[in-house]
Amino acid sequence: MRIGFVIEPYETAHASGMGYVVLEFARELIRQSVGEHEIVLYSSHAVTKEGIPGTYELVSLPKHFLGRLWYFFTKKPEVDVLLFMTPLLSIVTSRKVKTVALCQELGSQKIPVEGMRPKLFAFFRDHVLMPLSLNRSAAVIVPSEATADDIRTYYPQVAHKLHLVPDGYQDLTIYRDSASEIPEAYKPYFFFAGKVKYRKNLHGIVSAFIRFKEQTGSPAKLVIAGDHGTGEYFQNMIQELQAHGLEQDVHFIGYTVGATLYSYYTNAHVFVFASLNEGFGMPILEAMHLGVPVITSSISSMAEVAGEAGLLVDPYSIEDMAEKFERMMTDQALRETCIARGKERAAAFSWERSTQGLLQILSAL
Repeated sequence: MRIGFVIEPYETAHASGMGYVVLEFARELIRQSVGEHEIVLYSSHAVTKEGIPGTYELVSLPKHFLGRLWYFFTKKPEVDVLLFMTPLLSIVTSRKVKTVALCQELGSQKIPVEGMRPKLFAFFRDHVLMPLSLNRSAAVIVPSEATADDIRTYYPQVAHKLHLVPDGYQDLTIYRDSASEIPEAYKPYFFFAGKVKYRKNLHGIVSAFIRFKEQTGSPAKLVIAGDHGTGEYFQNMIQELQAHGLEQDVHFIGYTVGATLYSYYTNAHVFVFASLNEGFGMPILEAMHLGVPVITSSISSMAEVAGEAGLLVDPYSIEDMAEKFERMMTDQALRETCIARGKERAAAFSWERSTQGLLQILSAL
């Protein structure tokens, strides 16, 4: 079988969750297809053998989104199956090519966006491109039952095409030997890793941390690893911390990867991932794999991914989050239980296993 994969977004710096999913699926597809399938990668970015090793054909795409749509409208991909991240492809491919959509999550359908331009983009994506992409696909791959339920709600006409292939996660133990020191002034600390934006509920986490500090007098800190910019969302959190005299107890360390990320995970007392919506939630498994107890949301895919290995919270309740912060910080038996269950839970996921499931679906089309 000749398998095409549109690796958009392909990101080598400041990679998003979707960029990481694309990269890992591409690497594993190539590795597992040796001697069985031919792989063709389509990308608008330069791709190196260091980034994606192995044997494959690389096809260059236009840089802009509309240009990529036009490319697939005017060029017939010489593949049997074409994988893509929604909603890149819609009415733009030959019906002789079976297109397979990878849908990681639905965003603005559940959490409305602010501003005229984002609203227009969201409308075009969610009400024009997404239905076309999903309707034309032979199969729709989702990473969680939560995402499958979302698609059944918003795009019920494609419910029969859904296939569950859970994501893997980043194994950061490869950086164990190059781990760096964490400032002692930060310890003990709650840790968050991900982009600082509304959907990730950093505002709720910060408010709950303030409540926890004021109720307990704990010396704990909060360390937040992720792009945060200087916009209104970030500034509002800083102002709230200043109003409570706690700005010195929360550290925004920016985008963090590799050995530094490994170090912050493994030195954390607790990992907090209380998003309002997630398609999967890879950081939950990253933390569990490294032996860090996890507090995560009781909604969306996060409860599904964590299973019984995490301490679940209502992400909309500051009081509930603050109470769970205190429990995980003070209850050693609870921490040990979460650590043991977390390692067992993480062992059930891998990119190798995910790609095996994906190839089984493609082979059956």
